[in-house]
Amino acid sequence: MNAQPRSTEDARAKSASRLTIATVAGSLAFAPSLLVVHLVTHSQLALAQAADSLSDSLGGIALIFALRASARAADDDHPHGHSSAEPIGALVVAILVGTVSIEVLRSALTTDARPSLDAWLLGAFAAKIAFKTTIATIATRALKAQQNPAIDALRADALSDVLVCSLSVAGALLARVGWARLDSLLAVAVAIYIAVSAVRLARENVALLMGSSAPIDRRDALREIAMKTQGVVAIDKLVATFFGSALHVHVELVVDRGLSLVEAHEIGHAVERALLEESDVARAVVHVGPSK
Repeated sequence: MNAQPRSTEDARAKSASRLTIATVAGSLAFAPSLLVVHLVTHSQLALAQAADSLSDSLGGIALIFALRASARAADDDHPHGHSSAEPIGALVVAILVGTVSIEVLRSALTTDARPSLDAWLLGAFAAKIAFKTTIATIATRALKAQQNPAIDALRADALSDVLVCSLSVAGALLARVGWARLDSLLAVAVAIYIAVSAVRLARENVALLMGSSAPIDRRDALREIAMKTQGVVAIDKLVATFFGSALHVHVELVVDRGLSLVEAHEIGHAVERALLEESDVARAVVHVGPSK
């Protein structure tokens, strides 16, 4: 027996899409604005932040298409659904982000320009911090209502950008008191951070595409959910693997051998329903066996 809910997946996709669209819209506004600030002030940190906003825009657009694809129902060609679209989109993003980091690093190491710091530069950095803080706050509130890997990723990205942009502000202020070279040095740090993020993103999503197992604590939590179902005597086996960004769970449970086939069947369905209430579980397969 197996089951796959559509309403939960659709709600997750819509919620993540709305926040992703907001992130893309803001990033599309910041990318050219920060580029103009760079051209005017010669700040390498402004260029790094413009590149970061551009990568956020491209990544967000890829994520929107991936979320829409992953929300499609299973069909004859894709019987397990389309949830692998999300990590594929993320891999494209990782390549783009890595390319951006290389260009920012090259520019920071080869330029001899010194930034002419003014209120425009600090204002641009402060505005981006405020925007990303808002995104992180909204994502945090959404996650309290329902766990969602895509929203969690947006929150992590926003929090990281707040930290990096705050570093940019610190560099700008230090340059004001005569340490102008720190602008380029901190830009190198930002470029390295972006590159490390790209590598981490690529590794995580390759693992998802390869069907990696869920973390031990998550498997233990799913096992506990199954055990709480009335009529379950024991769990012989529980396997939870990623199919794209969603978990597919296979459970072999034990029930009292004196139960009728119909009663055992209903217990299996109850376990399926309990597992599918979890926001990260897209598919549950339960096999029921008699106790010894």
